Amino acid sequence: MAKPLVFKPWFRAFYAHRWQWWLGFKLALLTIICGIGLLALSGWFITASALFVTVNIYAPGSGIRFFAVTRTVARYVERLVNHDLVLKIQARWRIAWFKHFQRHAYQGLARFRVAQAIQGLTRHIEAMDNLWLRLAMPALGVTAVSLCFAIWFSFYHWGLACIVVATWLGAVCLIARLAHYSVLQAVKVEKYQHRMRARGMALTESIEETLAWQQFDKQSERIGHYSRQTERAFLVEQRRAQKIKLCLEWLTHGAIVGIYGLAIHLFINSNAQMSSAEVVMLLLASLAWQELLLELPQQWQNYGRTALASRRLLAEQASNAVKARVTESADASLRWDNTAVYRQSRQLFAPLSLRAVAGDWIWLSAPSGEGKSTLLNATAGMYSDFSGEIAVPNLSEFNYLTQHTDILDDTVFNNLTLGRQLSEQRIWQVLEWVELAERIRQMPEQLYSRIGEQGIRLSGGQYRRLALARALLKDAPLVILDEPFSGLEVALAARITARLMSELPQSIVLVASHHVPAMVRAHDRHSVIRLSHG
Repeated sequence: MAKPLVFKPWFRAFYAHRWQWWLGFKLALLTIICGIGLLALSGWFITASALFVTVNIYAPGSGIRFFAVTRTVARYVERLVNHDLVLKIQARWRIAWFKHFQRHAYQGLARFRVAQAIQGLTRHIEAMDNLWLRLAMPALGVTAVSLCFAIWFSFYHWGLACIVVATWLGAVCLIARLAHYSVLQAVKVEKYQHRMRARGMALTESIEETLAWQQFDKQSERIGHYSRQTERAFLVEQRRAQKIKLCLEWLTHGAIVGIYGLAIHLFINSNAQMSSAEVVMLLLASLAWQELLLELPQQWQNYGRTALASRRLLAEQASNAVKARVTESADASLRWDNTAVYRQSRQLFAPLSLRAVAGDWIWLSAPSGEGKSTLLNATAGMYSDFSGEIAVPNLSEFNYLTQHTDILDDTVFNNLTLGRQLSEQRIWQVLEWVELAERIRQMPEQLYSRIGEQGIRLSGGQYRRLALARALLKDAPLVILDEPFSGLEVALAARITARLMSELPQSIVLVASHHVPAMVRAHDRHSVIRLSHG
């Protein structure tokens, strides 16, 4: 079972609205008590009528009307108050997370792809409405009603109060066991759903390659496997909730039999200590109390998902608080001071130190998986698991060509500008730098020609050069290029490099590449760093 500390920030948020919380709880309790009173009085009246007992209909009738009207009004107002409270708290957390993304938008882009991050975090925040509406409030309500029943029943006989208390304690044990299992199942479901989503996204993004390599059926079968595992976990959770509910039914049935038997005994042997009307109302009130207890398993099987959502949110919050941050250098230089990056607590390469100024080119060379892209992400402020110090010329102004870029099903112009105000003259200039201008001029509408989904009307090399041009359109003190010449011929890559050397004299250029052009090694403003473990 998740530790109570998992919910501490949420309870603190509820405490900030404690008057509304207290009002909502009192209204919910009033609704429950009026419901029980309505059932008890109505049942007594119907039973007395069926047994041909002479009853003054005005005595129970006024009470029935009072309980019915009060219950309806209290329930309506309670829904308004409690749902308003939950929406306020959810809005508070959403605003906090949107402010976080606004402050660290450049970090969010690489770590999450902002839309997916916000979607995931919003889903977790929405899951937290269970905490008050389906977990805390029903449990507190049942506890309060059980306490009231124990006090009420104690006026007749201490044995009745003991039955209520023992039943409530047994229900607490059963619900605690259900909550523990729901956490375990929630972890399983989350794992299978994550794998299913990851496989589905990978299959969608690489559908052509999957079909070409005749792997579509195999990948679809894996997705189906995770889907079946998820369904199986849900079924296990439902069966366990049903078992807990069955045990709770037997427990409460035993309590009802015990209460009814003891009440009959008091009615027969105690000189009118308990009247027939009180026996009937006692039994019907106990049945209503039983219904409250039997609703708990259905509500508390959501505990695992709620605890997991809270844990995810708090873990993300903690990671943002403790991770390292990139700083801004005072002299507009790029500086690594004993810097090393980590992946799953494993250091990827030996710490390195470097200082670069405008006009310098830094080339990172290493085999795949050795940390080139991770170091670039850390330098751009998009990866926080690093040691040492990283300082950049400007925290918010840099150009970054990532290793994997997306091209929109739109025009060349819109793909390059992405809504920015840029002149056609500047666009043609940058297209000349990457030797793509001639190809664009051959298109029917030139800059306003559509290039299809994922740039299907361009070759692989043209696709990469278009992405490179997009990253170079705005002047910036730091230009970060991750495999900018992927898919290009060596001679073409060398020509583009030479052109960019002359066109970017005021920028620090940081490049990660498997292949470093030969001309670079002879240039005094170029430094080649080979990442290594030792």
